[in-house]
Amino acid sequence: MRPILKYVFVFAVLLTALSAGCVYYNTFYNARKAFNDAEGARKQSKYGSPQIKQSQYKRAIEKSLKVIENYPNSKYYDDALYVLGVSYFWTKQYGKAERRFREIIANYEDSKYLKDSRLYLAKAKLEQGDIEEAMVAFEELLNEDIDRNFKAEAALALGMFNFDNHQYKDAERFFLLIRDSLGTNNEKKVAQRYIADGNFELFQFEDARGAYLQILGMEPDLKERYYALFRAVNCSYFMLQIDEGMDYLKTLMDDEKYYDSLNVLRLLMAEGFEWDGDIEQAEITYRKIVSEARMKSVIQEAQYNLGLIYQYEYDQLSEAKEFYDEAVTLGKSTDVGQMALQRSSNIGKLEEYARTIETDTITTKEAIDEAAFIQYQLSELLWFDLNKPDTAILEMQYLIDSFSTAYVAPKAMISLSQMIREHQSDSIAADSILYSMLERYPTSDYIPEALEVLSLTGTAADTGHAAAFLKKAESFLVDEQNIDSARAYYQIIVDRFEDSEHYLPARFALIWLTEMYENPGDSSVYFAYVEFADSFPGTELASEAIARTHYSPSRKVQPVEGEGDSVSIGNIDIVSGEVYEGDSLVGYVDPERAIYVDPDGGLALNLPAKVKVTETREPFEYPTEAYGSEWEGELAFQIKLDFSGEVIDLVQKVWSPIEEINIRAEEAMRSMVFDAQLIDPAALNSWWMYKMRITRPSHLK
Repeated sequence: MRPILKYVFVFAVLLTALSAGCVYYNTFYNARKAFNDAEGARKQSKYGSPQIKQSQYKRAIEKSLKVIENYPNSKYYDDALYVLGVSYFWTKQYGKAERRFREIIANYEDSKYLKDSRLYLAKAKLEQGDIEEAMVAFEELLNEDIDRNFKAEAALALGMFNFDNHQYKDAERFFLLIRDSLGTNNEKKVAQRYIADGNFELFQFEDARGAYLQILGMEPDLKERYYALFRAVNCSYFMLQIDEGMDYLKTLMDDEKYYDSLNVLRLLMAEGFEWDGDIEQAEITYRKIVSEARMKSVIQEAQYNLGLIYQYEYDQLSEAKEFYDEAVTLGKSTDVGQMALQRSSNIGKLEEYARTIETDTITTKEAIDEAAFIQYQLSELLWFDLNKPDTAILEMQYLIDSFSTAYVAPKAMISLSQMIREHQSDSIAADSILYSMLERYPTSDYIPEALEVLSLTGTAADTGHAAAFLKKAESFLVDEQNIDSARAYYQIIVDRFEDSEHYLPARFALIWLTEMYENPGDSSVYFAYVEFADSFPGTELASEAIARTHYSPSRKVQPVEGEGDSVSIGNIDIVSGEVYEGDSLVGYVDPERAIYVDPDGGLALNLPAKVKVTETREPFEYPTEAYGSEWEGELAFQIKLDFSGEVIDLVQKVWSPIEEINIRAEEAMRSMVFDAQLIDPAALNSWWMYKMRITRPSHLK
């Protein structure tokens, strides 16, 4: 019986080992399969414009990570590292790609991926902005005795990087290497096109046209020939060589292979007629396109251009609006549709802005300000969008004469001055209007703007307005730490300039000074913020006031034991929730609230739930160093966003005890892009609180 049990035990051990081996092989097989699929699509796509299959690269990352984490000593380890590095690179996770390629170079000197890893490492450094180090790596590769195709790939990477960063002449150097020595016939054509496009972007149209025509002698396919001739027409137009452009255009139009593009070419022909001043022939051509073309986009562009002709050449706004409206019906989501919609709307506003309010019927200041602002918009519309400068000047003058008490009246005088300066080239009259504005409205918020135009900023004339008092208050507060003087100047603004845009910030500052420097120890500051928020609802400062009611300077509350946070604001320190001024304990902030204290001394706001992350360029990857700790938890960051939703600054407020988690979390946080369109523009410059939940990978649970 014993021998049988022995054989059963041995069989079980072998079966387990075989099973583990199968799992390992299958995991890497699936990683390699996804990777090869993505790489195949990329390499087969057009040279210089790779097709990136993100989902396949991400699947390859997921599977390769399992190989690296669970089978660190396997024979496929360097294969998995390479798959990871390349996949990270093409999914724009350049920092992670760099780490994997460095690992191959450092630990696998005989790897078949060594040369490729060096190239990808250089490309990753380039994408991360480490230009000097990347250039050294590229120069080493280009100077080595290696395969010509490999050098061509390095030259393409350098050329594309410079081209994408608008360094067209630097890019040309590397495209010339591909064209003249390194590239295949197809690669040479692509390089030549980039050389031509670079000259076009630099407005060097003669060189660009010569480069485009050179493509015709490189055995181009139909699309390449079409593009080269089409751009040669554009270059000719920009050089005002309309006849030469028309000759290149005729070559395309006479070729039956391009019959399906005939109406697109007719658009280019009509544009040539406009360049040549033959507006009548241009209109005939556009109308022919509208009646014969089948492609909506082509018809839409023709309708839009007809609108431009009737608006600017014939000054027939109602007819122009009809053409714009027709263009919009063909698709208002396109670029042309959006431009047509805007121009149609601008013309329609002429009726909306028609004077319907007589001055003597306006009885309130709010009504006067509203009517004046509408009048101001009308003048700007005529000046900027409808190209009617003379009428715009008359409308701006009407505002100044009829609504002299309106808040916008001083701004109108500045605008009128600029119109006179630009349209009538009369600097004396323009300056005279500005001096009159300074005399009539000495306390206006627009005084600094007029002083700047007259080069009087910082002179004796630059006093007596709210902005001047605000500047003094801030100087006393920030530069001299003279709180009493700062308070006195803020109070002047509150007392004298109730209509100023600086009134609310000054009134808020007075409460803030009391909170931060006097610390009454009672509820007076709390109720002052509540009153402020109730008095000015919907403003950014009202939201800030509400947020600051969560701060409690009470000396009576006892701090909670814990690690807490440490923040310094001027001579105020917050340590583990305790508020110190110098060495004296003067108050206490709830530890949960302490993490909201931002670097500017205010309180960060919770990022609205509707504001989602639209992109994470460097996704968080749980570090292998943390596997043994089994740590999971929530990290907290205060972040600032720019108008596009990118993170431009951050401060970590809650940490993991594992430093590598903190490092990777910060990298992920800095790479995030949020949907900033859902944030009130007035609040965009605020500090926002964002919490990141860290969990272990599923295979570790």
